[in-house]
Amino acid sequence: MKWYKQLAGITLLFSVFLSACSSGGEQTAEPQTATAIQDSTEATADQGQTLTVVTPSTIRQSTKDSGKYQIQTKLTDFQLLSDTVGIAWGLTRNELRLYMTEDNGKTWVNISPSSNVQFPANPRYGKDIYFTDPMNGWIVRDPAGMNETIVLHTSDGGQSWDVASIPQKEKVSALTFISPQRGWLMTTKDSTPGKELKVLYRTDDGGAEWNVVMQNTEYNPQKSSVTSPIPHLGYTLGLSFVDSKTGYAAVQELGDPKLYRTLDGGNKWSAGPEFFNKEKLKNCESYVSDNPLFFGSDHQSGYMPIGCKVGDTTKYNGYFTKDGGTTWNFVNFGLGKSGGLNQSLRPSFISASEGWALIDSVLYHTVDQGKTWSVVSDNQMIREMLQEYPEVVKLQFTSSKVGWMLVQNTEKKSSRLLQTIDGGVTWKVL
Repeated sequence: MKWYKQLAGITLLFSVFLSACSSGGEQTAEPQTATAIQDSTEATADQGQTLTVVTPSTIRQSTKDSGKYQIQTKLTDFQLLSDTVGIAWGLTRNELRLYMTEDNGKTWVNISPSSNVQFPANPRYGKDIYFTDPMNGWIVRDPAGMNETIVLHTSDGGQSWDVASIPQKEKVSALTFISPQRGWLMTTKDSTPGKELKVLYRTDDGGAEWNVVMQNTEYNPQKSSVTSPIPHLGYTLGLSFVDSKTGYAAVQELGDPKLYRTLDGGNKWSAGPEFFNKEKLKNCESYVSDNPLFFGSDHQSGYMPIGCKVGDTTKYNGYFTKDGGTTWNFVNFGLGKSGGLNQSLRPSFISASEGWALIDSVLYHTVDQGKTWSVVSDNQMIREMLQEYPEVVKLQFTSSKVGWMLVQNTEKKSSRLLQTIDGGVTWKVL
């Protein structure tokens, strides 16, 4: 079994990764001397969203204004970790700008890795970024033409980042952790149409070492020493684990969503459980899905979106489990179709019963697993915001009251992060 140790001194370039969360290119006053809020701009067509940034020492000392300064940045993604804690990020000149808030967006801490770490594309949560809690997080930098995948890890909330290297040059397709110690990383490479080579790595020490636990690059169904890998057929959508042993890989096979399951931490995989039934989704030109999202401390209840695409519209429904993914129940959401830029916007669920869906500018809410929906809001603020920023990048709720929504205007290279604290009735720019 291959294993790869942490390489803090791979090259002179990689050694600078170990620096504390330096953003490198931000033109702002030095935080240790900035006692008043100061303006900052970045080199984008739009001045971006204004964030009030504080130093970690300011947070610890609970001072009122010392160390505060303002930056303007274009955000490309976010993830809520709790009602009050969230992370948001974007790229500026291929440098990752990563920020964390612990007070519902009032102030932010710059937890970016060194600006010497260059990213070829915007990182996505669950693929390139993952946090188990506010202290423990990981960032993966794809090889982008080089021979190594870089994995950055923080255990102190982004004040410092350790670096590990996996000597492979394929793209990363999924990243997930079940605890601060155990996690998985999937790399893939297209082989022939509809098929891809898949390699699964696992860490049991927070990312210092990564072991190959599954690979199908040498897999031959007729004659192979590889035992029960995920087959070549199908494209990886994502990974989800219920516990340290049981996990699921979501795959799109010949256009249909499919699950593969492991019961030993990723070494052996088997097809199933079967859940997809075309008879329940008639007249679809194609289907879109995602990896399962599990809820609660026991991860027994879960949700998986399934979209029916016709032209440039998508109608979403859902599959739900209450036994850790062993069986799935289809629920017809009865919602309208999403179209245009937002046809891929999936409903957001916080449990197996409660969720939200945005169609056009109308926000819907369900408390019975999507069987019925009620209109939460169709207010002027959302309508006006979507006129200026027509694409909804992401909608996520973390409780019955708190949710975030990121909207953007690609042509103007601008975005805005919105927040609700009343279940979606009203929204404001963070």
